[in-house]
Amino acid sequence: MNYCHIIARISRHKQYRDEVEPCMYRRGVSSRTRKLVIGGAAAALLGSALAVGTGMSQAAEQGNAGAGSGNINALVPALGFSPGNPDATADRVGPTGVNVPGRCPPTQAQVNAQVALKNANLPSGTDLESRIQRFEKTLSAIQDLKCPASSTTLLGRLNSLTALRGNADRDNILRGLGLNETPADRAAGSGDAAASGATGNAGAGSGNINALVPALGFSPGNPDATADRVGPTGVNVPGRCPPTQAQVNAQVALKNANLPSGTDLESRIQRFEKTLSAIQDLKCPASSTTLLGRLNSLTALRGNADRDNILRGLGLNETPAG
Repeated sequence: MNYCHIIARISRHKQYRDEVEPCMYRRGVSSRTRKLVIGGAAAALLGSALAVGTGMSQAAEQGNAGAGSGNINALVPALGFSPGNPDATADRVGPTGVNVPGRCPPTQAQVNAQVALKNANLPSGTDLESRIQRFEKTLSAIQDLKCPASSTTLLGRLNSLTALRGNADRDNILRGLGLNETPADRAAGSGDAAASGATGNAGAGSGNINALVPALGFSPGNPDATADRVGPTGVNVPGRCPPTQAQVNAQVALKNANLPSGTDLESRIQRFEKTLSAIQDLKCPASSTTLLGRLNSLTALRGNADRDNILRGLGLNETPAG
């Protein structure tokens, strides 16, 4: 068996087989020429293997300045949920309230590296389609790394972007958003509660209601809507849902003379439960908000021996899910 045949058999890359195999049959080619061809193909194959083998680690360590259109760390959307434990064998409650593998999601660095590996040119624009593509390619990377979309908040946030395609005011909405911010992020991050905190319902017996009621995590619906919309968990909800944060705050205050204000686990859980009850009073499903997934990440702490340390690092209504 000659050298060409050996190289062709060990290579899994068809492009090198196509280039190398003919040299063993071509008449009139000298031994020295065959060796040069074999050497060139072997060098190319080795270079390709090294590039694939080291690409992800280099991307994570160096911040993937490439990807064709800017720093990958700035372009890939945040996953919206804490990384899983690579050694976990049991499920964990994901940010949308459903069980996901305990090893999921991957770390942000792993996802960034996978996106860079698969996309020579990741769109860097602030226009709607560039934003949508970044989310779609990130979700694809999550699946490449063997984790479901539900182990992140990406799908709900992507849905809040795709919903803008038919919105005549989309340019104005986008103008107020950061590079990878979405309407769902804006609702979760600030919401009507924060905007009206200076004056809101100071009652409810235990402090300013606007500070105590958790943010709904999704932009308010259109009260006049007759069709469904895609909610933050990826399922259809009535287009009028959720209510505004101010409406929910008022409903919580109306039904609860004393809303717990503590940072302990049970106080946090009660605030989420009472807010979900208010959502239902206002004729909207829990799935029109991100409250249920975040509540589940709190109730999962009841059996966690390290829960006090976990809670110590969280804001008043912050949860392990966000």
